[in-house]
Amino acid sequence: MPKIVDHAQRRTEIVHALWQVIYLKGIDGVSFRSVAEAAGISIGRVQHYFPSRSELILEGCRQIVDSAEAAGPEGADASSDPGSAEAVSALREFCFAFIPAGETMRIGASVWYTYVARAVMDEQIADIIRASDRATLELGIRLYRAVCGGDGDAETDDSDGSGGTGGTDDSDGFGGTDGEVATAWAMRMIALGKGLAQEVMLDERSAASAKAILEAELAPLVAP
Repeated sequence: MPKIVDHAQRRTEIVHALWQVIYLKGIDGVSFRSVAEAAGISIGRVQHYFPSRSELILEGCRQIVDSAEAAGPEGADASSDPGSAEAVSALREFCFAFIPAGETMRIGASVWYTYVARAVMDEQIADIIRASDRATLELGIRLYRAVCGGDGDAETDDSDGSGGTGGTDDSDGFGGTDGEVATAWAMRMIALGKGLAQEVMLDERSAASAKAILEAELAPLVAP
């Protein structure tokens, strides 16, 4: 009986080896040879699945995004009962996901930051990261509305840099329609989460301290 080969699994194993190389040597250290050595396979097998170095590097970026999305919070959206335990838990998980707690997450964050730096000069990587950022913002908006309620359409276009806010003040400190309030809150929390993640990576604060700051920001929304 012929051996069944899981090609998707083999591609993933090669990408995991790629991440090891990026973590240790940066993207400039990526070659078919270095990835093959990290994976413990032949150079020919790497080239079989990834004919070019650039496609291998791009697939590594895509799989980081896919892995983060797969590990993200599920089960709560704007149709959930506002303020339900499920909705609150999902929003908290979303915010805490930015913080690299533990060695595995720190390695993953290091590889991700390497891709972000390369995106400045590589438009294909930049496109992947921009799409990921848009998806992250949309998820944050949905989870906020699942906790706070509201059915206004969220506006994610920030071409004027204002975050889409305006109008009269509300209880959360943002003005505008439900959608604008949700968008402004999500943008603020994402920016805070990313900034705290950088401080954790540079050992300027602990992961526990970063989460405590996020928890304080969440408190007005999730307090019983």
